[in-house]
Amino acid sequence: MRERLDSVYITYWSLLDPLCQSQSLPYLLSLAREGYRLGLITFEQPRWRMSADAQRAKQKELRAKGIEWRPLSYHKRPAVFSTFYDVAIGSVVAARLAKRSRATVIHGRASVSSAIAAIAAKLGGTRLFVDADGPLSQEYVDIGVWKKGSLAHRLTAWGEHKAIEMADVVAVLTKHRRAEVSSWMTDTPIYILPCAVDLDHFGPSLGDRERLRRDLGLKGTVFVYAGKAGGWYDTEGMVAFMETAKEVFRPLTLLVLTREDPAPFEELCEQAKIDLVTRSVVSDEVPSYLSAGDVGLCFRHRSPSQLSCSPIKLAEYLACGVPVVATSGCGDYDELIETERVGMVIKDDDPESYLAAARGIERLLAEKAVGERCRSTARHFLGLNEVVAPRYSEIYGSLCSPGE
Repeated sequence: MRERLDSVYITYWSLLDPLCQSQSLPYLLSLAREGYRLGLITFEQPRWRMSADAQRAKQKELRAKGIEWRPLSYHKRPAVFSTFYDVAIGSVVAARLAKRSRATVIHGRASVSSAIAAIAAKLGGTRLFVDADGPLSQEYVDIGVWKKGSLAHRLTAWGEHKAIEMADVVAVLTKHRRAEVSSWMTDTPIYILPCAVDLDHFGPSLGDRERLRRDLGLKGTVFVYAGKAGGWYDTEGMVAFMETAKEVFRPLTLLVLTREDPAPFEELCEQAKIDLVTRSVVSDEVPSYLSAGDVGLCFRHRSPSQLSCSPIKLAEYLACGVPVVATSGCGDYDELIETERVGMVIKDDDPESYLAAARGIERLLAEKAVGERCRSTARHFLGLNEVVAPRYSEIYGSLCSPGE
């Protein structure tokens, strides 16, 4: 590849992974529209892998938009060592691509990609942009994947710390994480870039709302959850809240949008006698299905790493005009939800707190302006084009000029 690139962007997600579709590709397309020429390296997992013809077509499509896509294979086994292998391969590929294209910046999104970017920047002699997200090392400890102090935990934490130390610019998701990072940084600029929602794509649709509520048989007040069961998400706590909420909302329905096995939701809701509807929907359908809901749910296990997170589902609910119920300690959302009056924050996991939240959301739903207030909050604090893309543009402007 001989065409000059301004930046090589690395993500450990697959191109078709919903996270890449919502949290990487839109940002890159926004930068490309400003004239930046970008390389994109992804790690393709089997579940998202395209056929050879589809991959070539996608590469051609992205190239026409100013993005050179280089897919690499993701390796899962053996655990930890496979990630080290991916880091090594990714670092070499990224460094070669940057050197051959005379790129000015290597940009890594999240912990593994930032490690790759840091090594590649060192090898290729480029500037380094670490888009840090939350600390993966602490997240894996918090959900029990790794033991605190284990080799995997210590090596990952060291790599995260080292990549941030080497960076010319750092981005994080929350104020809490910025305070953590700034404690060991000096003059390095640190930006807050929450997971952003595209309000041109996510928005309320009255027509879809009425159609889907009718077609799906949704009854009463509809609580909607988009995502999988388990992991960082407290599925049991969410269903326990719904069980308590039956005292306030009669009838009510839980609508779950998931690409995973819905069995965990079905078992819990059957025990709690909650009407449940599940659907597997593609990204383009999500706004319509969210519009069918009245309240969006985000229950996460409280842990130190959650103070650094920014769940995209909360931004998407709000963009669709749907107020939220969320557990406390979730990044900057406690303050945002309470200050802007767009939902309820649950601080304790007990029936009294659940009942208070249900009654609070009942009062909010009675306010005619709540839908527009939710969307306005998304626009002013979480909007892709309104908030996050301009900050990316500012960062890139400080590191390189488009088309230099």
